[in-house]
Amino acid sequence: MKIFKKGVYYMLALLMLSVSFSCEEDDQLNIIAGLDFNIAELNPEGNLVGVIATTIPPDGRIVYTVDFGNPSDDADVFQTSGPMVTYEYPEETATYTITVTASLPGRDDVSITKDYTVIFQEPDPDPVDNPFFGTWRLAPEAGALGVGPGQGDVSWWSNSAEDVVTRDCLFDDEYVFNSDNTFQNVLGDQTWLEPWQGTDPEACGTPVFPHDGTASATYEFTSSELTITGTGAFMGLAKVVNGAELGAADTVPESRTYQYILSDDGLSLTLQIPVAGDGWWSFRFIKDAPPAPSALEGSWRLAPEAGAFGVGPGQGNVSWFASSEEDITTRACLFDDEYVFNADGTFQNVLGSETWLEGWQGQDPEGCGTPVFPHDGTASATYDYDAGNNTLTINGTGAFLGLAKVFNGGELTNPSEAVESIEYIVELQDENTMILDIAVAGDGWWRFKLVREAPPANPLVGTWRFAPEAGAFGVGPGQGNVSWFSSSSEDVTTRDCLFDDDYVFNADGTFENVLGSETWLEAWQGQDPDACGTPVFPHDGSASATYTYDEGAGTVTINGTGAFLGLAKVFNGGELANPSGAVDSIEYIVEFENADTIIVDIAVEGDGWWRYKFVRQ
Repeated sequence: MKIFKKGVYYMLALLMLSVSFSCEEDDQLNIIAGLDFNIAELNPEGNLVGVIATTIPPDGRIVYTVDFGNPSDDADVFQTSGPMVTYEYPEETATYTITVTASLPGRDDVSITKDYTVIFQEPDPDPVDNPFFGTWRLAPEAGALGVGPGQGDVSWWSNSAEDVVTRDCLFDDEYVFNSDNTFQNVLGDQTWLEPWQGTDPEACGTPVFPHDGTASATYEFTSSELTITGTGAFMGLAKVVNGAELGAADTVPESRTYQYILSDDGLSLTLQIPVAGDGWWSFRFIKDAPPAPSALEGSWRLAPEAGAFGVGPGQGNVSWFASSEEDITTRACLFDDEYVFNADGTFQNVLGSETWLEGWQGQDPEGCGTPVFPHDGTASATYDYDAGNNTLTINGTGAFLGLAKVFNGGELTNPSEAVESIEYIVELQDENTMILDIAVAGDGWWRFKLVREAPPANPLVGTWRFAPEAGAFGVGPGQGNVSWFSSSSEDVTTRDCLFDDDYVFNADGTFENVLGSETWLEAWQGQDPDACGTPVFPHDGSASATYTYDEGAGTVTINGTGAFLGLAKVFNGGELANPSGAVDSIEYIVEFENADTIIVDIAVEGDGWWRYKFVRQ
C-alpha cells in the first residue's frame, strides 16, 4: 500500500513560499539573471504540481510565464508575478518539460527549463465498504483463541487470562488489512513460538520464516469467508491451515480461508478454520485494540523494608550484605528512586535531585548526591519482559534497576564503563511485588525487591445518580442558589425516569450516560409537556465520551458530544434550545460532601447557576 502523508507536500510548498529574498537595487544586481524555480507535488496521486520561481526580489516587478509542457493542453501556460502557480496533469505517468520565463521592463527575458516526471498513482480505494480495513489484534482476554471438536467449540483447549501476559508477544502481534487489499503480519522482534518452529518448550522468540511478516500477501472476502493469500501470511496461529496443523517438515500453503463473524459495530472479529478430523480453531480479534498491558507497567521502588537489596554467594543469598531497616531513612534518596515501565515499552529511571552515590561515582564516603551521568535518568531506554523465561532486560546505556553499578558479570568501577543492556531474572511474587536477581563476579548474586506504587485513587470512579430527595437539582442567581427552581420530593417519583439515570465514571477515563429505555424529556427535545420518554440523540447515552478530573481545581470535564451530568440541556454559559446544538465538552465544578456524595455546579447565562446533588450507587 502506498503510504502518503499530504502534510509533507504542503509543508514543502509552504517552505518554498517562506524563502526570504534580499532587496538589492537593480543597479547592484541583475535580478533576472538569477532565475530559478522549484517544483512541488501537491496531491497523493502525484499529478497536481506547483511551480514557484525563486528570482529575487519577488515584489511584483517581474512577470513569470510558466509553461507546464503538456503538448495536449493549450491551457497549460500561466502568467503570474508570484508566488506559485499550479497545474493538474493527466492521470498517467509521463515526463514533461516545464519552462519558466521571467520578464522585466528594460531587461531581456530570461528562461529556464526543467524536466519533471509525473508518477501517477491511483488513489487508495475508499475503505468504508471494507469491514476488515485497519489493524487487528487478538482480544486480550481468556478464550481469545482455542480449539475443539466442532465449529465454535473450544473444549479441547483455550487460552487463559494468564496467557495474555505470559504470551504477550502473541497478543501484541498485529494483523493489518490495507485498503488496497494487501495484508501484513506485523510481529515485532518477538512472537510466540512452538516446538514445530524449533522452540521447545514453547516461548516468546524471534519470528521464524516464512511466518515472520515478510510474506507479500493479499486478502479477499465474501459474505462469510476471508482468504489470506501469501505463503507464510496467517491470522492467529501460524501453524493452523485448512485441514491441518503444520509440522516442521510440512509445506506451507499459499493461502488460508477462514469462516468469519463480524460484530455489529465492526470492531470485533471471530475467525474459525477446520483442521484435522472434527477439529476447529477459533480466534477472536479486536480492531485497533491496544497491546495487552505489560504486567510491569507502572512505577516501582525498592521495598521500604530491611533486605530490600543485598548480595551474597548464590542466587537469593544476601549473606555478604543486606540493607537494614535504618537504610530506609539513611538512604532515603535511594528508596524514593522510581523505575518506570511505560505502556509503550520505554523505561525511565526517575531519580529526582538526589540519589545514593558511591566511591566509583566520585562520592567518598558514599552518600546522597546529584545523580551522575549516565546513571542520572537521561538514558533513552526500553525494556523487554519475557514472562515465559522469567527475564527482564533493560536496554539503554545508563539505565538500571536497583543499583547503578550492578551489571551482568560484574560491578562498575567507573561511570564511563556503563553497559548498553542488563538482563535480570525476575519473579512476580504478586501483581505489585517483584524479586530481581542478577549474577556478578565469581559466585556473587545481587537481589532487589521492588514494589509497584499504586496510582492515586480517583474518587469519582463509579456510578452516580441524583440524590433521591428534594433539592437534588435546582437553579438560581448565583452558585448554590436554587431560588428560581428546585426539584421537589414528589419529583423523585414523577421524574423517576430521571432519578434512575446512571452517570458512570470508569477507571480508564471513559464516561457513560446510562439512561435505560426512558429519561426525562423537555420541550426543546420535542416533548411538550415535559415527561418521560425515549432518550433523544445525541443525549441518549450513545456518545463516545471521556472525562478529566482535576482534584486540585475541583473540576470535572466531560468530553463527548451529547455526554452530560444532570440535565442534558445545561452547558457552560447557556441552555440548549435544540438537541443539534449539543457541545463537545462541558466543565463542572465538583465538591465532595463525603466519599459517596458530590455537589456539582455549573454557570449558565447571566447570573444563572445550576446545582446537582449526586450519590454513589
